[in-house]
Amino acid sequence: MAAAAACGGRPAAPSADPLAGAYTASGGGGAIAVVQALTKRFAELHPGVIWQVDETGSDAGINLAAGGQIDFGFVSRALTPDESLKLKTVNIGLSGTGVIVNAANPTKNLTKDQVRKIFLGEIKNWSELGWDDLPIKVFIREANAATRTTFETYFFGGKVTYTKDASEVFELDQTLKAIGSFRASIGMATSSGRTASDQNVRLLSIDGIFPSAENLVNGTYRIGRPLMIVYPPDESKLKPAIRAFLEFVRSPEGQRVAASAS
Repeated sequence: MAAAAACGGRPAAPSADPLAGAYTASGGGGAIAVVQALTKRFAELHPGVIWQVDETGSDAGINLAAGGQIDFGFVSRALTPDESLKLKTVNIGLSGTGVIVNAANPTKNLTKDQVRKIFLGEIKNWSELGWDDLPIKVFIREANAATRTTFETYFFGGKVTYTKDASEVFELDQTLKAIGSFRASIGMATSSGRTASDQNVRLLSIDGIFPSAENLVNGTYRIGRPLMIVYPPDESKLKPAIRAFLEFVRSPEGQRVAASAS
């Protein structure tokens, strides 16, 4: 009878995932595709986990993570010495900084010197570069954006005074929309799969080297920066799900997910 009662009883309810809950992350657009791929896979492994991942810029991701306002941040640049005292990091790849033009522009390659002269306003018309007689419309990222900082370091060796006609845009989505909307435009953008797949813009080779993931990893494309997750240094104070997520990111599977999303 006991056996019959056991067989006829209600099945035991599945135990709740102890990691279930809603978690937040924000940071730089150069790293967001990798972070989205990692959080998506982690949520597949732990269906009770819900992520909110926002693009707010690397500086904001650092400040919010250091202040405990989000569960972790992500950046597409190296930390400063002061920031390194406040946060720990996990590497999730590399990101290139590229030069993009409107898809209608047949230009495929520019030299480093040509890029410098365009953004300084010394080359003002596409006819000077073999295309139509169109005034060049220059777009630049907001000050302190990792994309802009990396761009300035490579092409100018530091801060620069751009052509007075340059227009400032914020984050990658606005950059892609602006360049895709103006036929004679040029700008700076993360050379990610997100940029490469946008049919309204074209990534350019610089001095004959295309900003592919392979060229970035092997060092032939030299305009790059690290992608990292950042979080407070005392891991014992992190939520269990965030500790588990960081372990997943460091694992062979996590690194494969990150590499495939770069």
